[in-house]
Amino acid sequence: MGTEVGGPALDRQVETPGDNNETQQENPDSVSNGEYSDETAAWLARTMGGRLENSSIALSNAQYDQARSVLGDDYDTRLEQYVEVAGDTSSETDDTAAREFEAARENQRNLTNEVQRYRQQYAAYQTARERGNEREARITARAMERTASNISDRGDELNQNFERIENTTSVDLSSGQTEINETTANITATQAAIREETLVGTTLAVQSVDSTASFSDPGTVSGQIQTENGSVIADKAVALRIENRTRTVQTDSSGVFETQYRPRSARLGSQSISIEYVPEADSVYLSDNDTFTIDVQQVTPDVTSDIAPDVVGYGDQLNATASVIVASDGVDAVPVEFAIGDTVIARTTTGPNGTVTETIRLPATVNDGERQVVARVPYADRAIAGVQSETPVVVVETRTNLSVSASRTDGGALVRGQLQTVAGDPVTGRPVRLQIGAGGTQRVETNRNGSFQTVFENPQSNESVTVTATYDESRTNLGNATATATLAAGSGGGNPPVGSDGNPAAAFGNAVIGSSWLPVFGGGVALAVVVAAWFVVPRVRQSRETDSPVPTETGDTSMTDPNPSATSSDETTPTFEDRAESYLDSGNYDAAAMVAYTTVHDVLAVENGIDQGATHWELLQRSQEHGVPEDRMADLETVVETFETAAFAPTSVDRSQAEAAVDRAREIKSNGDR
Repeated sequence: MGTEVGGPALDRQVETPGDNNETQQENPDSVSNGEYSDETAAWLARTMGGRLENSSIALSNAQYDQARSVLGDDYDTRLEQYVEVAGDTSSETDDTAAREFEAARENQRNLTNEVQRYRQQYAAYQTARERGNEREARITARAMERTASNISDRGDELNQNFERIENTTSVDLSSGQTEINETTANITATQAAIREETLVGTTLAVQSVDSTASFSDPGTVSGQIQTENGSVIADKAVALRIENRTRTVQTDSSGVFETQYRPRSARLGSQSISIEYVPEADSVYLSDNDTFTIDVQQVTPDVTSDIAPDVVGYGDQLNATASVIVASDGVDAVPVEFAIGDTVIARTTTGPNGTVTETIRLPATVNDGERQVVARVPYADRAIAGVQSETPVVVVETRTNLSVSASRTDGGALVRGQLQTVAGDPVTGRPVRLQIGAGGTQRVETNRNGSFQTVFENPQSNESVTVTATYDESRTNLGNATATATLAAGSGGGNPPVGSDGNPAAAFGNAVIGSSWLPVFGGGVALAVVVAAWFVVPRVRQSRETDSPVPTETGDTSMTDPNPSATSSDETTPTFEDRAESYLDSGNYDAAAMVAYTTVHDVLAVENGIDQGATHWELLQRSQEHGVPEDRMADLETVVETFETAAFAPTSVDRSQAEAAVDRAREIKSNGDR
């Protein structure tokens, strides 16, 4: 082949913007609030813009590590500074620009990963062709088809980011756009040539035979698959994906097939339903999709449940089962939630026979007393009606012990402690109120070990005073507890407290304070400082959430297990990346989205002390409340939105959505593992 996949023949030097001879540091006290903010924002915008362009140049030269590194920690620091300064500038567009700089970084990183993947696939494709292995060549070419589509999408998104940055700042990113367009155009042309020599396009045409469809009375759909030269795929078993379910049908001698549409999550009324032809991985044929219109009608199932034991306390194990039945048929692949009051304690999906089984640890957020465990299908206005079953249970109060200690530091008082049950088990993610003498109070949350620590700045005096720690939540099954300690008299001193990451830092509450210098250009004067607060967020036990129309995975630590360290993992257990890539490669995009969400839920629940029963939108909200940085919140929003589509929408997520969710989950998991 004459098509070349790589950078241009002239290899350009990639330069990273530096601060040498540009930054003059000055005492921050001499710079008033907002002074030089506009100039600072402009400098930061130019710095980040230069890094985006250098990343694009490195990418075109196949320097993937360089393309990623120039958008690494230093870019993140500049972006955080830009967000801080944007709040003080006279222009509202700086806030918009900050979001675009953040989105551009993520899209550039994703584009770099996709381009590197494509060029690796291209090398494998060439090798297979040279060896005469046509089957391997087809498999690789089909994978390249998906990657090339992702590259086109990422390139378009990145161009939009660059245009918005240019419209809201004085930064010129035209060179970066040129590099992006050349890179994506090169890959698009290469893939067109590969498609021509190795793969065959198809056309799928479908229509509904019946006017209505319900779970108990499925609608018939007919269709035909033709190749791009007008012939048909005759007398073949072919795979079709309707919404989030795949089934195999048989074509006749004319390439015509019939199948049944049995709706579950589809909304009621006239609906346009997507159907896709899914060739095998080594097939010569490309996929195609079409839609048919049908009136979706509702069926109300019977839901039964069983809970054991019937008396439980904090952290105790509940064995929960439920069945969703229409007539005598089990309703598979629908979500089921188990809840007590307002607390969702587990979420899963029915299996082939319409049943689910969950092992749940009772969270602290369920009030003690006589309660009802509700098993419900959380649908409204869907083909399967939202119904529920209730089983009584008695929740008993669990008594707690609280300990606290206090010591003076330079200019402050370090307070530490731990909340446990009387049996010695750590109580995670619960609020503890602290007070020194008659002064103000601070609220902290216990981490995964039930521990907490914080620093009171400038306590009321240097005399001996009492420190009081109180745990007294009103809506919980945990008993109240109080502890006191004496903060000895003294003038302060000693080492600064150590944050939860083990790094020395001056702290206030749960915040670790640091400062970084940056230049401001105005009237020939370069000065300023930005002070950033980095929140040290308590960690909570790992848990598992499954709200998926695919069978529950068993390789992850249970989202309801209060002691994840006690769950051993077999060396052969597939990793998150293994399972996500497997689902993406097989075209099961909903399952990939589910795995991405489960992984993200595990990480954020541990980091931020979020109850294991939180819904996906509650996870989003509580992560924000716990101070999760904006870049991770944007990643989380992508994962959550894709998960909701996969779990509840009548249509499946597409590959680009699933891959975006997996990429962002990988980023969140990577940050969480550090």
